[in-house]
Amino acid sequence: MGSENQDKDGNLVMKIEGSLSAYEVGDLKNRLLTGFANHQGIILDINGVTECDTLGIQLLLSARKTAEKLNKTFNVTGDSQAIQDAVSGVGLETEAFFCFLKEA
Repeated sequence: MGSENQDKDGNLVMKIEGSLSAYEVGDLKNRLLTGFANHQGIILDINGVTECDTLGIQLLLSARKTAEKLNKTFNVTGDSQAIQDAVSGVGLETEAFFCFLKEA
């Protein structure tokens, strides 16, 4: 589903590719929780996401809330039309949904 590395500020950079749907959210949830436990925060690179459903959006919202609760950072970088379509499909605006960064 993707790759991981650590940036200079101690954040986990996670690149996800392919589908972010009901079949993949369990694995990504575990990776996110481990990342929050072991790093200052997470930068999620969504450039490679080609499919996203409401469970994928729900997981991303949950990750943002988990980061806030743990006083960690959670930022999204990249551009995925699939995620943009899913976010707008549930009535949200992408810009208000995530804290987007220019680059990972």
